[in-house]
Amino acid sequence: MFQNDTATIAADHPGLRYDRISRTKLVVFLALAFIVGLLPLCSSLVLHFPDERYYSNGAVIMIQSGDYLTPHTAEGDVRLKKPPFTYWMSLAGMKIFGISVLGSRFFWLIGGATILFATFHFTHMLSRSDQTALLAAAMLACNFVFLRASINAIPDLPLTLFMLLSFIGFTCLLFRQDRQTYYGLLAYGGTGLAVLTKGLLPLAMVTYVVAFSVGLPSMRQRARRLWVPVAILPSFMLSGAWFVYQSFTASRELASDFVGDQISEKVTFGISNFLDGMGDNVAGLFLPVVLWLIMLLVGSRTSGKRPNLSSVEAAPFIAGWITSVAIIFALAEYTSHRYVMPVVPLVCVLLACALQSVMDQRSDNLLRVVLRLCIILTACVLAVVLIIGLLLLSPVIIVGLTIATFMGLAALWLSSSNARTDQLVLCFALLLLGGVFIATPILSGLLLPDIGEALAAKATSLHLPENEVLFIGSHLDAAKVRLHTNRETPFKQTRHFPAAGIAPEIKLVMTNEKSVADTLGTQGFSVEEVVAGWRRVQWQPFIAALKSRQLIEARKRYGQHGWIGTRK
Repeated sequence: MFQNDTATIAADHPGLRYDRISRTKLVVFLALAFIVGLLPLCSSLVLHFPDERYYSNGAVIMIQSGDYLTPHTAEGDVRLKKPPFTYWMSLAGMKIFGISVLGSRFFWLIGGATILFATFHFTHMLSRSDQTALLAAAMLACNFVFLRASINAIPDLPLTLFMLLSFIGFTCLLFRQDRQTYYGLLAYGGTGLAVLTKGLLPLAMVTYVVAFSVGLPSMRQRARRLWVPVAILPSFMLSGAWFVYQSFTASRELASDFVGDQISEKVTFGISNFLDGMGDNVAGLFLPVVLWLIMLLVGSRTSGKRPNLSSVEAAPFIAGWITSVAIIFALAEYTSHRYVMPVVPLVCVLLACALQSVMDQRSDNLLRVVLRLCIILTACVLAVVLIIGLLLLSPVIIVGLTIATFMGLAALWLSSSNARTDQLVLCFALLLLGGVFIATPILSGLLLPDIGEALAAKATSLHLPENEVLFIGSHLDAAKVRLHTNRETPFKQTRHFPAAGIAPEIKLVMTNEKSVADTLGTQGFSVEEVVAGWRRVQWQPFIAALKSRQLIEARKRYGQHGWIGTRK
């Protein structure tokens, strides 16, 4: 069983109480560094996942229409492939920061920091070790799958947050004897919110929990604790109410969109497809933690100890769910490393417990050497990036970034001198987050503005009403324009040039397609070209521009192009 009275342990070991406080402060510092380090990247479209357009557009339309229950596309079609919680997260950020990139993504950063805290506390429950808990959180902060999910406004991160909280609740119900109602609310409440985020996977988790507890004779007595009516009924109502509502208001879309997205269009059977899917899922789970897996082998060899999870009673329960998720998504017709995101924190939990069981002083010394080599390598890479930045940004900004880089790397070097395993891994996480923070302004100078911002800057300066502005072109770029206008109803949009021609009331047309711009020119529009950042950088012209110190000119020459047509 988990240790139920941590206060008693702290009283018996005063040093442990102090260590607990210090580790808690470190994880708070890690969470703050996580938010600050990713904030510049989150606030711009340096990285953009195509599916974000559905949720940012849908949130803007909810603000405009006042209908917060039924997501719509920018063309006005009902879209029920995913339940509404992801739209609500994006909407909440826009209510605070306005209709913008930061507004659409802000709560993903907060959700990522919350996952770090939850991972820390869950690991502490399992291992009763603050060092192991910090190690798990730091490993997660180094995971590039997790980092990418934390800056893209799609369902992956909120699904991971709610399923992690739910799984913590179920684990505590089965392996602790206290606070049944509280853990029941956490388990079933998290399940309900997860269902409202992405659909059926949380129900598969509940099925797994019940099967595990009933199927193992040693667990059957504990299975009774899963019956928490005060939590189950509200959770059922929470997750079911939206589906009931849509079954009355948009039953056809619910059947075609939701069922198709969750089952009929996703599930396929076949040995070859299954093996390919398992390969992708295993890669998504373990490639981001390959350094820690190597250290696990090295630590085991140098210390003569085998990785030991016997002190973590719930380890088989956690490992079984990780395996179940890998199998579930191996049956999907389309596979992606993103799909296993809900169990990535659990992989870090088990790996931290295993690594802590084998690491000794020699292993720590080796990890310290690896860290310092990474610091040197990062310093070299950032030096090159900062030199490139001199061609894009003002010298004052580059000097400030250089000073911040030197101070940060020096602090990490000194901090690693007497650090233990968990603190060394924390240094790796801070090194990664700091590198992202320093590099983002230079990347922005080359890649931004995105074409949406460039078009929006021209269009909004004319202050035309919605019914006089039209966007013709890809929905992805239209969504980018919408994020930069900071208006609920900035324009109408269509994918293709209207067969009947441009309506007489349209005064301005935006497009990202040259053929559309040419047609506008033949129909009496005055067409102006706008150029955005260099999004698809080719190495040959990039190196040539560096040699000639004409990177800004190259960015203008090779940047994304868009066109604004105004009626004469």
